[in-house]
Amino acid sequence: MIGGSALSGCSTAVVGSPIPAAGFQDHPETPRTRSAIAQPPRIPAPRGEVDPCTLLSPDDLVAVGGVAGPPHPGNPVRDACAHLLGGHPDNTAAAGFHDPFPSIAQRQPRGVEVDVRGYSSWLYCEPVTGYQTCTAATAIRSDRSLLTMLSLKDASAADTADRLFGLTTAALRKLPPA
Repeated sequence: MIGGSALSGCSTAVVGSPIPAAGFQDHPETPRTRSAIAQPPRIPAPRGEVDPCTLLSPDDLVAVGGVAGPPHPGNPVRDACAHLLGGHPDNTAAAGFHDPFPSIAQRQPRGVEVDVRGYSSWLYCEPVTGYQTCTAATAIRSDRSLLTMLSLKDASAADTADRLFGLTTAALRKLPPA
């Protein structure tokens, strides 16, 4: 069992654990070259790293269901931190750091490049066990990307991606200059 909710002083037990982020499981999709990737990716100001569990604050997570338990460092990847959300037991948001932007774009050929505050970001959405899961890998340096993920039960890809944009923007603002 995961710890109680920090919202409004309630102490409702939340069952479950964060689910893997779409496209970041142990068996990535078959790599394919995609011509729509910016070469090189846009990085207006290289960014440094911070503790992944500080990238998404409880205030940042209110719009997606609020925090429903303690953070889970090392999930969905080693340098990330997942947060269970209110609403459904496995609604999850995560943020952290991952491989370089081009590497992620190659592993997720069905994704699309979008712009987040001038930075190249690779958006990929996929339904995973009844949850719509979207990930964004935002180029923060040539060797590293900011990973954000949102998984919501009974949500559309468009709605989940729109909410993920807000989380990605919030996390990006917390990164110091490199």
